[in-house]
Amino acid sequence: MTGEETEEKWKKEMEKRNFIRWYRNANHEEINKVNGEGKKILEKLLAEYTDEIEMINKSKYQINLNPSQI
Repeated sequence: MTGEETEEKWKKEMEKRNFIRWYRNANHEEINKVNGEGKKILEKLLAEYTDEIEMINKSKYQINLNPSQI
């Protein structure tokens, strides 16, 4: 792997981490605001990191239920 490939891979990983961190901490209003202003970028990132987003959504919006309520 060349230095350029390593740098590009590192940049991509940082983009992913930053987006996942932002999404995890964002509220509905912030997401809707970005959805309006940067819809194409948001859609691209959501599609690219679908698995991570699903995990965040499950934990972020999980309702504490007793096993008998499930």
